[in-house]
Amino acid sequence: MSPLKSLGVAVLLAVLGGCRTIPVQVSSQAPELRFGGRVDRGDAQGPRLAWGGTSLTARFTGTSLGLRLLDMPKVEELAPNRFRFSVDGAPFRDLYVGEGRLLYRVAEGLSEGEHVLRLEKETESVVGETQFLGLELDPGARLLSAPPAPTRRLEFIGDSGLTGFGIEGKNEQCSFNVETQRSSLTWASLTAQALGAEASLIAFSGKGAAVNYANDPTPTLPQLYARTLPHREDSRWDFTSWVPDAVIIQLGANDFWKEHPGEERFRDAYRALVDGIRGHYPNAHIVCVLGSGITNSHPKDVNARSQARALISSVVETLRQAGDARVHFTEVPPNPGDEGLGCLWHPSRKTHQRTAEQMTPLLRDLLGWK
Repeated sequence: MSPLKSLGVAVLLAVLGGCRTIPVQVSSQAPELRFGGRVDRGDAQGPRLAWGGTSLTARFTGTSLGLRLLDMPKVEELAPNRFRFSVDGAPFRDLYVGEGRLLYRVAEGLSEGEHVLRLEKETESVVGETQFLGLELDPGARLLSAPPAPTRRLEFIGDSGLTGFGIEGKNEQCSFNVETQRSSLTWASLTAQALGAEASLIAFSGKGAAVNYANDPTPTLPQLYARTLPHREDSRWDFTSWVPDAVIIQLGANDFWKEHPGEERFRDAYRALVDGIRGHYPNAHIVCVLGSGITNSHPKDVNARSQARALISSVVETLRQAGDARVHFTEVPPNPGDEGLGCLWHPSRKTHQRTAEQMTPLLRDLLGWK
């Protein structure tokens, strides 16, 4: 071999050797990645996650994993967003997303072979959006197709009672913060897990069916229901992309935050929401829940629970009489007094667990799931 050819071979080997030491950058748009819940895929930079419970599942080779994220908080004092993650089924660990485009080393020292990452958003939309910018793998490692999603699907619609607001607070005296909110501990998440179902949580604190808490003039939950990212009016959800077996609604507490919202106003708004859901999902069961957080003791002299029960159940009964046998009403009893409270009088972990224990067999029976 001539000296010139020998030099060329040496350069090529050096280049190839260098490639084996360069981390593999996985695109945020890689088709092997699996996202759960309502995730906006329209930005070329990467998918955006806002709703609590939205998730990412990825399967990969190699001994380490880096995660690139960009946090875009909506309310500055509530930053940062909180996620939890697990690799290969290990206990979940928390991940707080800092400002700017950052790389998070979520796994190191793994054994050789295939591994699975599970990432879930614990904080709700009011905290803001987080953008996924890609993965970083070991040199020579590769991304594999993620495990398939569960075939069972449940959609939950609600207010702070479904966001995990204050669920890890010591008592009712603490205020909202990201360290006491955890979507994975809500009765919706627990119920879906018990049933082996994939869940989509469309829940936002302070929202009502017709009236928001403190008469907040921003959109109500039914107005946000069509959005992939709730803070973006132009972010529209494709209802054909993910069809649930059942839709569970828990709304009403904020409508009665201070006074009766008005029978016609509440009934019409609630009925419109149910009608809209039925239009999107003709075959789904729709379960209208009177949640544990609505009581007759607050606000004073309003009898909120009795009033909400009458209005919600009347909507369901009207629809059933019209021939829709797949719409249902149920109620979860209020806290009996020994379950404690989360921040700002929100349901505690015990209350969420009790609710899950009630809702799991109810949904299993309705859907015929074993």
